Amino acid sequence: MQPTDLNANSFSRYPPQAKALAVNNLPILRRVPLSLLPLILGQIINYDWRFPAEQRDLTRQLRYLGALSSASFTDLMAPFAAVELPPEISEIDWVNQPKIFGAQLSAFLWSVNQIDNYHGAAQQYQQHLQDAVSPESPAIPRLAIVVIGQGVAQADLPIFRRLRPHGVLFTSVNPENGLPTLLGVVKTRAQQHPENYAHWYIDGGEPEAAFRSMPGVAISSYGVLAPAIVRELNLTNQYVAQTSRSGTAGPESTTAYVASITPEDLKLNRDPRDPVLEHFEADMLTEGAGTQIFSTTYVQWASRECLHRAQPVTLLARFKPRQRAATMNQLMSRDPSSQPADAEGSLVDADMAAYYTWINQNRLPGADQSRFLAWFEGHNFVVAIGPSFAQGTTADAPTNIKQILDWM
Repeated sequence: MQPTDLNANSFSRYPPQAKALAVNNLPILRRVPLSLLPLILGQIINYDWRFPAEQRDLTRQLRYLGALSSASFTDLMAPFAAVELPPEISEIDWVNQPKIFGAQLSAFLWSVNQIDNYHGAAQQYQQHLQDAVSPESPAIPRLAIVVIGQGVAQADLPIFRRLRPHGVLFTSVNPENGLPTLLGVVKTRAQQHPENYAHWYIDGGEPEAAFRSMPGVAISSYGVLAPAIVRELNLTNQYVAQTSRSGTAGPESTTAYVASITPEDLKLNRDPRDPVLEHFEADMLTEGAGTQIFSTTYVQWASRECLHRAQPVTLLARFKPRQRAATMNQLMSRDPSSQPADAEGSLVDADMAAYYTWINQNRLPGADQSRFLAWFEGHNFVVAIGPSFAQGTTADAPTNIKQILDWM
């Protein structure tokens, strides 16, 4: 089957909103080369469970492609049209299984030393779309907060070394009521600027008791997901054992299987139900590298994807001690939430993750007005970045977290 063969019945297995979007844009989809089309369909097929920002971006992309002249469309698609796919890939059910197609396409491109060329073409395509579609600035300045180092009495490394050149390092901060103050800001911003999935709290353990339910705040935590994580590890181990016996085991097939695991398979049944957030969490556990094993990796990956996909105006990410490292066989076979913790190693993870979170925040519209705060939990160190803070400076005068937030 080729893109030109698509018709309205091709999308009969899509969820309602996704099916309507695909059918309405059928003339465009028929013109997209096969090496790119399933990647677009991968976004469309999950449209019903995407965040509002993702839905807006996708509809803008399709609207832009539909408005291009024939010559401009052909030029934009030329690098993808030049990719010649073998029959075993083009015959995949790429309409209904775009993830499997994507995994097989990647493996093929690697095998023929074309992966770099394809990535270059994809980056040019994305840049072209970004240049053509003006991004929307947020209604209020974005605020990202990262809390690291729980359980560490004293750090042996220079905390926030990578963040210090971009803002002010406060060295005499009173840590009393620090976490409730930060979570209170998230709650207040959600009340003052209500919008679906615009405010987030991501925790590496259990959410703080007083803030487990905040209207208007999307809350995701590694601790709450622990049963789903164990289910995923068990399903993966069962699949590897079965395919090993049949001689069909391999990284591509295993990756495709894990990516096919659904929220229902993991029993991600929130109360009340939130299919959008449930699918996001399933994506984090099935597509992230190490998110199932280390709580610090989950928080880092979820923060990154949250910023990229939901584009929130408020995010608080709190890192907690992860399990100690072990052999891969041990990590894949045990419950990560019941293992001895490595607080010092987790601090190293989280310190780097705080820097990455700041970088990802800066990739969003309105970055020049964004605010960022990172706190070494229970200690006197805070780094604050924003328009009101001089870069690369240190403040030694006594203060507290509420005062720093007011200055932001």
